[in-house]
Amino acid sequence: MTSYQVVHAYRNLYRQALKAIRYSTPGRHVLRSTMRTTFRSTNEFDPLKIANTLRFLERATETRGLEHKILRNMMIARYWETPQNVKESRVLKVLGLGKVENRIRKHAYDQYNQTLERLNESLGTCLK
Repeated sequence: MTSYQVVHAYRNLYRQALKAIRYSTPGRHVLRSTMRTTFRSTNEFDPLKIANTLRFLERATETRGLEHKILRNMMIARYWETPQNVKESRVLKVLGLGKVENRIRKHAYDQYNQTLERLNESLGTCLK
């Protein structure tokens, strides 16, 4: 894909995802940071996957069905994965569970990421 097509895909995905999450305040910030890191780190773009992702987001916008629930849960998981929210767990550190918590947080999202990869394979999308 050319750089023009990549920018066009980014704008379309971002616009449709904002509609799907209904411009919610924490969701749009998480969405923006996730999309930025994804588009900056990936050099391979598949137009078919992008089109499938756009259709998925359109269906999430139309009704509060399964697609909307998947997208909402993705935003919640990414929100709690961000570093500024990890710092909010000072209570566990005071109790002496800080090191245990870091190990748990490090491996807690492994199963989630594998499930998301399987969903992308089955639907032909590029959700992150």
